[in-house]
Amino acid sequence: MKVAVVMTVKNEARLLRQNVLYHLGIGVEKLFIYFDHTTDHGRQSLSGLEGVALNDSVNADTYQNLPYLKKFWSNAQEHHTARQCLNTYDALQKCKDEHIDWLISLDADELFLSSKNEPLSLKEFFKTANQQAADLVNLRPMEVISRKMAYQHVMLEETLFKTQKNFRSKFDQIYQKIYDPYAQTYHTASYWSGHTMGKAAIRVQSAVVPHNVHRYTSINGANLKTIDMGYLLHYHIYDLVDFINKFQNFKARSDKYLSGNKINNFKGLWIKLVNDPEKSNDYLKSSYEQNLLFTSKKMDRLQQTRLWNILTRKEKATITIDLPHRILSSKKNEALL
Repeated sequence: MKVAVVMTVKNEARLLRQNVLYHLGIGVEKLFIYFDHTTDHGRQSLSGLEGVALNDSVNADTYQNLPYLKKFWSNAQEHHTARQCLNTYDALQKCKDEHIDWLISLDADELFLSSKNEPLSLKEFFKTANQQAADLVNLRPMEVISRKMAYQHVMLEETLFKTQKNFRSKFDQIYQKIYDPYAQTYHTASYWSGHTMGKAAIRVQSAVVPHNVHRYTSINGANLKTIDMGYLLHYHIYDLVDFINKFQNFKARSDKYLSGNKINNFKGLWIKLVNDPEKSNDYLKSSYEQNLLFTSKKMDRLQQTRLWNILTRKEKATITIDLPHRILSSKKNEALL
């Protein structure tokens, strides 16, 4: 059973080598890394690692002859997610040539996790998927809890994650206040700040093409068997430097998703704030600490219901996952940056 990973990255050198070492450590056969207008040393950070194929983003003209990819090659210049979908399709073709069975599509700030209990091996995990005749395996996200203003190697250091965005009981829902300096007011937001759609593992021999970076469809209209199994560890806005870098990267991007939907208000706020020449680094530090850092007070809130902890939480909001720490700790002779 051969498993590969595909990632499209831009200026992710702080995470990229950690990510690759982790996936090689759990038995991934090949990683296809596509650099999308990268200006940092991400490419150089992977030098000397076997099983890693380095590419630039696919030129939109490469697949212009395929009408089922038109949404992506016709929007590739404007939308980075269109380029990402083309890269995933390109990696699928490479997997067929190299007789790879499954391809996991991720971002540089995401890690594949087979189980939140004792992890299954890749062979066991995908044996189960094969037994269920799955074409796609949806991976449910769990989002990192940022407890430090700065991490050196966050995938090695941080082990605490949010379990989910929404809970069955309204008393278990968790909210926070986000300050908008432009409107000079506070807005109520979920404690979850990244995407909730997850990512997927694709059976290479299935007739699958991307629908977007989270979901897939069939080339020929055939029904696809999709199962929910496994997780995605999402290191989203994990410290101050990542906060600044991430939203600087978004400065030149469209304010709409490929679907045409407008980006959400908080993402728009962070892009505006980080790229505002009148906001100093000290101001951004204060804003991150106030709005996104999980201080001890915020951590207490994750253990409580909304009724001042009179009622016991029915569903846990946090979980400790230490597999990345264990895998990366075992690579003592490998630099993580």
